[in-house]
Amino acid sequence: MAAAPSLAAPVCDGILPDPKRGRDIPVRVRMPDGGAGKAPVILFSHGLGGSVEAGTAFAKAWAKAGFLVIHVQHPGSDTGVWKGSGNPKQALTGAANGRQLMARVADMGRAADAVQAGTRVGACDLATGDIARLGAAGHSFGAHTVLALAGQSFGPMGARGRDPRIRAVAALSPIAPRNDAAKAPAAFGGIAIPVLAATGSEDGSPFANGKSLAEITAARAAVFTALPPSRTGKASVGLWLEGADHGAFSGGGGRAGGSPNAHATEVVSAATTAFFTANLGGNGRPDLAAARSLLAPGDRLSQR
Repeated sequence: MAAAPSLAAPVCDGILPDPKRGRDIPVRVRMPDGGAGKAPVILFSHGLGGSVEAGTAFAKAWAKAGFLVIHVQHPGSDTGVWKGSGNPKQALTGAANGRQLMARVADMGRAADAVQAGTRVGACDLATGDIARLGAAGHSFGAHTVLALAGQSFGPMGARGRDPRIRAVAALSPIAPRNDAAKAPAAFGGIAIPVLAATGSEDGSPFANGKSLAEITAARAAVFTALPPSRTGKASVGLWLEGADHGAFSGGGGRAGGSPNAHATEVVSAATTAFFTANLGGNGRPDLAAARSLLAPGDRLSQR
């Protein structure tokens, strides 16, 4: 008799209310495939103007590897900002500010609280998640968000966004403050948890007026080089993909421009899965062999 096909793990959409802030946060929960007991958790933060659809390709790979994934949608910097606007770029530019960044950080904290409390989102039970093995990933403005959670310094305000529950972050298309590579060491040099930072040679920005593509990509690459050797003894990872533009690092469902990039999706999925596997319950030293086997000429994968 043939074995019965296994049922796909549920995917649930819902709202996490935050009464203290008078805010309702849309989420999509992707339950882990297989396994028993508590699962490590990854929170995903979309880019400017995005939604819970962002990061889908990466999240599917993480769920297949046994992670519980929560896509967090951020009111005030999500699809509601640009839909119906006569000037979407202007609307999005207005939403890219420090107030919205801190609102996003608080949204991610609310999602972590829900894991800690064992909240249910439809048929998905967040009690399945292990708050002691909590990571975060984000693209573009989402990369800003997770770096704030990791302990990025904001000058005199210090690491005001740091959440000690977060054990590792993947920053996809991050950038140094003011799009200036020289400002990266002060911003990221004090982060004490492992970071995966991914960018590419065409990873520009429509909002960096007066900056060349070379200046923008240098400011993105500087995030990884500014990171200190992890104080936990665990390794941070830097990924550079030749020819990859900004949209290539979104995992799908984002507003970022650029054509779908199957190569970038495959490499980022493999590298982030290895990174989170090592740092959310493993030995902290990611096995990047699978990701390295996918690299094309000009691509780089580094550790520090």
